[in-house]
Amino acid sequence: MKKIIPIILLIVAGFIGYKGYTYYNDTYKATTAYALVPEVPEKKEARDDSNRPIKDEDGSINYTYDYSFNFIKKDGTKQTQDFGLTGSNAEPYEPGTYVTAEISNKRVVKGPYTVKEDQIPKEILAQLKGK
Repeated sequence: MKKIIPIILLIVAGFIGYKGYTYYNDTYKATTAYALVPEVPEKKEARDDSNRPIKDEDGSINYTYDYSFNFIKKDGTKQTQDFGLTGSNAEPYEPGTYVTAEISNKRVVKGPYTVKEDQIPKEILAQLKGK
C-alpha cells in the first residue's frame, strides 16, 4: 500500500504536467502570420461580462471593432483568428492593407501590426492576393 501512493502521485503529477504543457503550446506558443485586412467591421460599444460599458479612467466609453482575420503562417498553413480592436480612440485598420501578428492556436499573442507589401514573404503574399 505504501508503494502505491507515490506511484499514483507520480502519475497524477505527470498528467498535470502534460496538460499544462499542451495548454501552454496551444495558447502562448506563437508563430508569425500575415493577413489582408477585410472591410471595417461595425463600431460597437465595448462591454464587459456583465454587459456594462467599459470606460477609461477619464470616463470615456471604449469602442470595439471585431475583426476575423484569415492569417497565413510562415509555414504556409492558414488559420482564421478573431481579434477585437478596443479603446476609446480605437482606429480601424485600413481595408486592403496587410497586417502581421504573432498568433497561437487559440489567440493573437502580439499584434496585429500594419506592414508594407514588400515586408511579406513572396509565397505568402501570393496566397494573400489569391494567385
